[in-house]
Amino acid sequence: MYEIDLTDVVIALTKALEFTNEDLGYHHERVAYIAASIGKKLNLPEKDYETLFWAAYLHDLGAGAELVDREIHNLDKYDTVHANFGYELLKDVPFFTEVAQVIKHHHTKYINFTPAEKNSPLAFLSQIIFAADQIDLYLKPNRLALLQRNEIERFFRKNVKILFNEDIVEAFLDLSQKESFWLDLTTYYIEDRLKVLRPKTKILAGERELKLLSVPFARLIDAKSPFTEMHSLKVAALSGQLAKIAGLTEQKSLIEIAGLLHDIGKLSVSNKILEKNGPLNDEEYALIKTHPYYTYYLLAKVTGFEKVARWAGYHHEQPNGQGYPFKLTKDQLDLPSRILAVADKWVALRENRPYRDALSIENALDILKNMAQKEVVDPEAVKLLKENIDYIEKFQEEEIGQITGKSNEPFFS
Repeated sequence: MYEIDLTDVVIALTKALEFTNEDLGYHHERVAYIAASIGKKLNLPEKDYETLFWAAYLHDLGAGAELVDREIHNLDKYDTVHANFGYELLKDVPFFTEVAQVIKHHHTKYINFTPAEKNSPLAFLSQIIFAADQIDLYLKPNRLALLQRNEIERFFRKNVKILFNEDIVEAFLDLSQKESFWLDLTTYYIEDRLKVLRPKTKILAGERELKLLSVPFARLIDAKSPFTEMHSLKVAALSGQLAKIAGLTEQKSLIEIAGLLHDIGKLSVSNKILEKNGPLNDEEYALIKTHPYYTYYLLAKVTGFEKVARWAGYHHEQPNGQGYPFKLTKDQLDLPSRILAVADKWVALRENRPYRDALSIENALDILKNMAQKEVVDPEAVKLLKENIDYIEKFQEEEIGQITGKSNEPFFS
């Protein structure tokens, strides 16, 4: 059975969220470090600690999409809109139901919890993340953290039982006495320190669970622009259909995961470029060319995701060797990589774009045929698509529903 450590996946995918806002650089890592340190200090049960660790990394998942950014304008210290979005994205994902609950309340002030909620284990985890988040948001990046310690301690003492749970404040104040606690927050060492703090138990997930965890990130990617609101889901569905037709049944789920995540590196690209109504200039095109590179290396960080990283990261490579970013040739591109590249092109041709309307099936097939003749895309994969287009079109919505486990409606609407 194919299994991956979920903590590795969470850490890798969360890194992509930092592409959406330069102010979030290492924010998730610092919040995870602070929250985990407080959790250790409070001797949390192992299961609660695992939930805390994952929720701390994923706490701003709902703020990752540009659509959400438009809604909340900026990441306010007490905003709850993005917390609710994060909850909605994760609530139906296996292993992440409790994580979703924790994220939902991670910007809730202590005084706003009911007496019953204040004693709830999950609400307590939310309060830990809230405290950790406030510490990091309070820190000024251009000033040594040690010089800010006293001011932050005063803020926490002043707000016991108002903003913060008193047990959490006590644990934080104890940790704060160590200079190393503040020095560990330095960017250079934070990832090394988190390796020590990560949960000891490996939570292994199979293909189904990994696919469902990939769906929220696909939705965030697609929500960057109204022109791509279902792009990654459609690429995943078509890649899976073509894989099945090609006899790659055992690899179908992994190919779908690669399809869901193939554009995760695009979170680094400005919407002004993605939605430009006209040709890209040299600088804009160069920035576009970075996204499969980031996709590849983000996914390659996950042990066991090597194939997924290749298939997703190679979707702009060409059999003729003129693709990007690695300039690979046909003999370096296996069939799943070539299938996903064709699926990406097909879905893009059939979508509305800023500079043109969606193409008809006939026109899109003609363009792919010409691309195949020039080995811009793989002729074998194009042939599979053309010969089975009626079947593919008929069952596309059903295929998307099977991937997401529910309806195929855009999440952000």
